[in-house]
Amino acid sequence: MAQKRISLSQIFFVFIILLMFLPMIVSFIPSMRGRELYGVSAENKNIIKDSISWNHYWEGGFQTEIERIIKQNIGFSNHWIRFNNELNFRLFRYTNAEKLVLGKHDNFYEEMYITEYLGRNYIGDRYIQKKVILLKRLQRLLKDKYGVTMLLVFEPGKAHFSPAEIPDRYHPEIKDVSNYEQFVRFCNQEKVDYLDLNDYFLKKKQNSPHLLYSKYGVHWSSYGLWVATEQLAQFIENKCDIDLPDFTQVGDSSSTMNKDLDFDMEPPMNLLCELPHEKMYFPIYSFQNDTSRHTQPRTLTVGDSYYWSIYNSGISYNLFKDNIFWYYNKAVYPHIFDPNIQYADKSSLKELIQNQDLILLMITDANLYNFGWNFIEEALQALDNTYKEETEITTLNMILSDKNWYSTLLKESQQKQKPFDVILYQTVEYERKQLPQ
Repeated sequence: MAQKRISLSQIFFVFIILLMFLPMIVSFIPSMRGRELYGVSAENKNIIKDSISWNHYWEGGFQTEIERIIKQNIGFSNHWIRFNNELNFRLFRYTNAEKLVLGKHDNFYEEMYITEYLGRNYIGDRYIQKKVILLKRLQRLLKDKYGVTMLLVFEPGKAHFSPAEIPDRYHPEIKDVSNYEQFVRFCNQEKVDYLDLNDYFLKKKQNSPHLLYSKYGVHWSSYGLWVATEQLAQFIENKCDIDLPDFTQVGDSSSTMNKDLDFDMEPPMNLLCELPHEKMYFPIYSFQNDTSRHTQPRTLTVGDSYYWSIYNSGISYNLFKDNIFWYYNKAVYPHIFDPNIQYADKSSLKELIQNQDLILLMITDANLYNFGWNFIEEALQALDNTYKEETEITTLNMILSDKNWYSTLLKESQQKQKPFDVILYQTVEYERKQLPQ
């Protein structure tokens, strides 16, 4: 019997079949998936795997869980995702990265900074003045009765720093009064002790020898961090009448490598190719602590992500003693990423505050709509027996602390073409009427 010849079409058919099954085959080789995607860790995948059980099977969730695992572990998956993101960014100027806004000339923003700068979430003079008056009351009480200094620090915002690069779809030519502008105004009126780094960065922008912000970062640059730290240290020394440990520059370097602080919005894009980086400047500092003349104040910091860089760099460790950092007055940093997140213990708030020398309220302009994250009111309740919080402030804090509620009001403001402060006031008054009399 003559041997049957294998045709070219059969070979091609087998090749196609192998090609189709190749991703499944190589899925058993973890390295073939490509480098891990930002925001999708192996721990997250294990959580998904651990969630598969007989209960899922009988409840109908087994198929969904298996599908998610296959998608995350199939061969070349990370490469394909990065390739798709690369095409979207290069061809359509689009990204799936959460919160990221692609500005002009590849300047990256987070939308909340644009919203604040344009005054789209302005809460109104009524509430701002009330908040500032409460802050001044707390500052005076802490200083006079407990010997504790409380200082407010306005951290900078990139939209205020680089408004010219805001995308046209946000209509940056239509700008209303912002929370930042009015908080500064009322802080001056009430003689609040504050440091305005937002204004300082704007003034320093024109003659700064190095970049205070990078294109791909939404927080200050590594150089901007040290510029801000110098101002903060001088401010604390003046207001507390102390001499903090000295820090001097002992060296420097420059690089285009992807540093977390300087290009912090690039990794979430999960691109295939690295973006062309600007040359960033990285000063190197040394601290000297002479205990005979230097003071390290015991410090509680209530702040946001801008303070991360100060904390992570070791600056706070060198300047302060036992620096406690409450992230958004809620979680204890750096434990905010732990599986069992550690929340701020408010059960002995009075004693905790009394044991501090310094309290810092560090807040970037984009967070001013929820000024203080209720810390001011909680501290007054703990320290001042005569203080009774108004239901108006209680209701306001309740609404603005709820991100979903806040977002709903923002959308309502846009859809109805009504100022946000009008929508907010109406909502606060409605909710107040629902409270038991």
